[in-house]
Amino acid sequence: MTEKQTILTKDIKFQGHLKFDHTVKIDGKFQGTIESFGNLIIGPSGEVNADVKTNSIEILGKFKGNIIAREKVQFKKNSVVRGDIHCKELEVELGSKFNGTCIMDDV
Repeated sequence: MTEKQTILTKDIKFQGHLKFDHTVKIDGKFQGTIESFGNLIIGPSGEVNADVKTNSIEILGKFKGNIIAREKVQFKKNSVVRGDIHCKELEVELGSKFNGTCIMDDV
C-alpha cells in the first residue's frame, strides 16, 4: 500500500490551521499552525511561518517558528531555519542555516 502524500505546490499561499495524519509537502507559502501525526516536508521553494507539532519534519526551504517533533527533525542543505526546536533526533546537513535553540529528549 502506497503512503498518502499531499502537496501544496509553489503557486499555493495558505494561512490558517493545518491538521493531517499522513505526509504533507509544502512547496508554496504557509502561515499559521500545523498539527500532525504524520510527516511534514518543506520543499526547496517552501516558505513556512508556523508553530508545528508533528512526528517528523524535513526542511529544504525556509522555516520560521517553533517545532515539536516526536521523532526526527532534518535540516537539508540550503535550508534556513529560525526558531526553537524540541525533538528526539536532529540531523543538520552542511550548508543549512539554523538560528534558535534545540532541546533533545523524548517528546
